[in-house]
Amino acid sequence: MEKYKIGRHEFDSKEEWESALKDLKKIKSLVEQLDIEDPEDTLVLYQLLRNGDVTFESDLGDAFFCDISDRVANNSREMMEQGTKKKSSSRFDLSFLFGEWDSKDAPLEKESIFRLAGIVCIVLAVVCFGVYGLSVYAENRATRKLEEVQDLKNITQAVNWYMERVQQEEPQENSAAREESQMQVEQIQPKAPEVLPEYEALHNQYPDLIGWVRIEGTSIDLPVMQTGDDFYLHNNMDGEEDVNGTLFMDYRDDVLAPSMNFLIYGHNMRSGAMFGSLKQYLDDGFVAKHKQIQFDTIYEKGTYEVLAVCLTEVGYQDEEGYKYYNFIHPQSTEEFNAYFDSIRECAIYDNTQEATENDRYLTLSTCNSYVEDGRLFVVAKKIQ
Repeated sequence: MEKYKIGRHEFDSKEEWESALKDLKKIKSLVEQLDIEDPEDTLVLYQLLRNGDVTFESDLGDAFFCDISDRVANNSREMMEQGTKKKSSSRFDLSFLFGEWDSKDAPLEKESIFRLAGIVCIVLAVVCFGVYGLSVYAENRATRKLEEVQDLKNITQAVNWYMERVQQEEPQENSAAREESQMQVEQIQPKAPEVLPEYEALHNQYPDLIGWVRIEGTSIDLPVMQTGDDFYLHNNMDGEEDVNGTLFMDYRDDVLAPSMNFLIYGHNMRSGAMFGSLKQYLDDGFVAKHKQIQFDTIYEKGTYEVLAVCLTEVGYQDEEGYKYYNFIHPQSTEEFNAYFDSIRECAIYDNTQEATENDRYLTLSTCNSYVEDGRLFVVAKKIQ
């Protein structure tokens, strides 16, 4: 087996060896710019390494950091033993670290500093773990809540399926009588839109529920809310503050007199929550296998086919150019064409030649950090 070595350091793989070579080059550059025999320069270098302004990828870099740490500790020890204060003529004045020292008090002061540093480190560690623990707890609670909502939807759907089967087996005369009674009621008052059976219980519990979106092969199988603002950008379904937020439809959309384009927003979470898995559409192979998106309003089922995947800057209202988030219900052919012209300019996947003014559309929008204020959005056309 071939061995990879740099001096007395051995590496198990070529990749580790190559990382060490990069670190060695970085170390040489640092040593050329700073004199590690000089206490001030050594302290400057130590601060850069400790703060993460300079980072390494290998054990060789870690060994260098340990050496610099030892040098700083030794320099400090020497200064405390001498009971002197070194004047700084460059970037750092070491007096703010060591103060005025009296040689007879040096051991006691040194012990106090180390004890204080230890306490500070412990407190910081506790705080960091506490913050991390709270974030994990909040994320897990949000996940459990969504699972409960999904279960309620699935249970309701199964119960309704069973009831439909039972009703089909009832005597025909009972069914006919029931239909006649229903017709009489409809003649008395206009028929209100009916919530689909699988969403009745959820809509009763969450009045802001407006639909449900699902994409096979992703973690997107989620409720969609709607209010007169962006309330659900930072709140969960129960109205509690939540970093994940909840998927929500643009307030300008109307599901009763359906808009040409349903626009749904959601956070791009690193955990994959909400629209975190939309970035999978940046892969052409994924698009080919996952073209269909299921989006139901609470009144109507719908299946959509992906036409475009786009990356763009958000584009604020006072800036020139067509804004994709303003495409809700175009008032003219010119506005329709302006939208799709803008889509073709920023699309990384484009099948918009199949778009017509007679179609209805779905747009899923989330953030993307490829540029400042970047957006990733997927446009799909309703096919059934």
